[in-house]
Amino acid sequence: MKKNIEIETKKTELSQDKYSNNLWFLFLKTNLMAMSIAFVMLLITAIGIGIWGYSKLLRFEKSAGITLKELKNTVQIGLEQNPTETNNHKNILLLGVDSVVGRGDVPPLTDTIMLISLNLKTGEINTLPLPRDLWSEKYQTKINALYFYGLDRYPNEPEKFTQETIEELTDTPIHHTIVLSLDKLEELIDSVNGVTIDIPKGFIDPEFPRSGVDVTVERDPAILYETVEFKAGTQTLSGERALKYIRSRHSEGDEGTDISRGERQQIVIKALFTQLLDLKQYVKEPELAGALYKFYETSFSEVFPLEEIVSTVKTIIPVRENIMFSSHQLSTTKDNPQTGALDNPRPSYIYQNQWVYTINNEDLFRQEIKEALF
Repeated sequence: MKKNIEIETKKTELSQDKYSNNLWFLFLKTNLMAMSIAFVMLLITAIGIGIWGYSKLLRFEKSAGITLKELKNTVQIGLEQNPTETNNHKNILLLGVDSVVGRGDVPPLTDTIMLISLNLKTGEINTLPLPRDLWSEKYQTKINALYFYGLDRYPNEPEKFTQETIEELTDTPIHHTIVLSLDKLEELIDSVNGVTIDIPKGFIDPEFPRSGVDVTVERDPAILYETVEFKAGTQTLSGERALKYIRSRHSEGDEGTDISRGERQQIVIKALFTQLLDLKQYVKEPELAGALYKFYETSFSEVFPLEEIVSTVKTIIPVRENIMFSSHQLSTTKDNPQTGALDNPRPSYIYQNQWVYTINNEDLFRQEIKEALF
């Protein structure tokens, strides 16, 4: 059944030595999970056992808002169960939602749509972004609008509609869908003092939307937009600056495409992982670990319970030395007219006069996804 959607989508003494070792081991699984939008990568890399003195454990407890006894009981449950998976893979759909706060009556759209697959047998982690402008033939809209329409279908869990559609579109089972608002991502990056990235190619975007502007009223381009510029090279980005880097879509050349945006998202996410996995900072600052645990509780815990994290960690411990991350991109007909998975047709009435990506060949599209993730 098709929907004719006509909107323009621009828009994570107690026998002190033993107790400290055990809880450090457990905390790192949960806290690292709390620190990142890519929870899975963090929890599986937090394998080392360090030592927190009892006083630091208490500081963590106060900051996290959870008692050590509660945490220990929850972890014990996780150790006794098996993780949710299909053919030894745990698949996650990550949605970065832009609610465009302060910009008028604008629907919440997904600015980031990424598939993440963890191989529980080998430790390999693969990421694959899907273009937000990918056209859904079934629902006659870009996939970045699915979250908005999910508000009608599943008011209490709108991400479920996106998950169902992406599962069908990609022929990939999704075990967890994580929704992270862009302001939360900015908060997360700032909590670890920014991310350091190596920008491969500089660009200038003269039409980056300003925050806090009501687009339903304002018409002056000088007020609606600002110019953002990024030069090639290594630099540390604040949360605000990092969001501009991953969201920019109006620069000239390839950097203005949805594919390049996906590549930039992966660069920032990888850098965030690196920053979050600096275990020394949590040894020195248990309050930071506690704050990030609280971040996990408010952002991920309902869809990715702590028990599930622990069971996943338990499963991948034997292959912890083999953990590796790989980023992938879908091919386009620009790369190869015959075998490209995605096409980028001219705007037409067929696509409501919007700039879109379409699936050039469904079999090739699904095959590329399987090769990338599995």
